[in-house]
Amino acid sequence: MVSVVNFAVGKELLIGRTMNTNAYWIGGRLYKMGGMLDRILTVTDSLEEISSGIKELLALHPDFIIVVGGLGPTPDDMTLKGIALGLGRKLKFNEDAARMIKEHLEKAGRVFELTPQRKKMATLPEGGTPLTNDVGTAPGVRLTAGKGTVVYCLPGVPREMRNIFTNFAEKEIREKLGEMHIAKVTLKFSGVFEAALAPSIEEALKMHPEAYIKSHPRGLKAGVPNLELDVTVTSRDKRKARSAYSELLSFLTRRISELGGTVTAKREAIR
Repeated sequence: MVSVVNFAVGKELLIGRTMNTNAYWIGGRLYKMGGMLDRILTVTDSLEEISSGIKELLALHPDFIIVVGGLGPTPDDMTLKGIALGLGRKLKFNEDAARMIKEHLEKAGRVFELTPQRKKMATLPEGGTPLTNDVGTAPGVRLTAGKGTVVYCLPGVPREMRNIFTNFAEKEIREKLGEMHIAKVTLKFSGVFEAALAPSIEEALKMHPEAYIKSHPRGLKAGVPNLELDVTVTSRDKRKARSAYSELLSFLTRRISELGGTVTAKREAIR
């Protein structure tokens, strides 16, 4: 399995000022690809925290680290400096990154001048490759570290992060994952309490440990419990994915009925 971790940088994420919708989006994107986020680490805008954070994540030897936030022109944008510090690398002005910034500003009808702030955004850790940002100023960065871990540094602005992730990181992760087949369903049902269904979920996971099965209570309506149940099977083998999925769906639907529940909706996706 391909290992992907998210390294989020920004005090605003830790003080309740901003929700980490970027991690939410990346996690969902990976899951649709047949992968998932193994870990999310969030730190404040501090060279020490960023430096120690990248070391901590590299010690896990993931295939990819997706760093988000702190690539802009303001003093608190210190992600690249912190990454360089953690990797023991120097920061170097990158002509290609400066060109990308220049092209973006000129396309927006603005006059380009290499101010200290723009020079900062074009100064990357040694070995870093700048990545085109189609919707913002700061380029993304790709580099390798540790034992072959690929590190992507992306802006924190959601539109910019999504643009660079989709154009670069996602393509490389998909290639590493290979062709994955996913069969999933969300069952909506009523009349069964979550605790009553728990033993059946445990039994289902013993049948297919590779599956993801998660119940979500949706409260009581007129005293009747309502739940949703997510069941997902991911495999490189299309036949195995569909076979396991069919067996689990049949088993869990039967158990819900035996417990006195009624399935009110079924949303399936198989590919």
